[in-house]
Amino acid sequence: MSHEVPWPFDVDLSTLDTSSITNIIQDIENHLPLLKSENDMQELLRVKQLFEEELMESRRLH
Repeated sequence: MSHEVPWPFDVDLSTLDTSSITNIIQDIENHLPLLKSENDMQELLRVKQLFEEELMESRRLH
């Protein structure tokens, strides 16, 4: 069973526009195949999920 560790920092993405968030998600997707460690990949996927959730929220607000 996997236990996710809370983020070690508080991230405020409210200042980013949807285009910036989309670009970050695309960059993450481009880097995923380059990762060799499963742990690194899982962490990057968690970051991607954070940005995807923010993108969904920001789109609802516009």
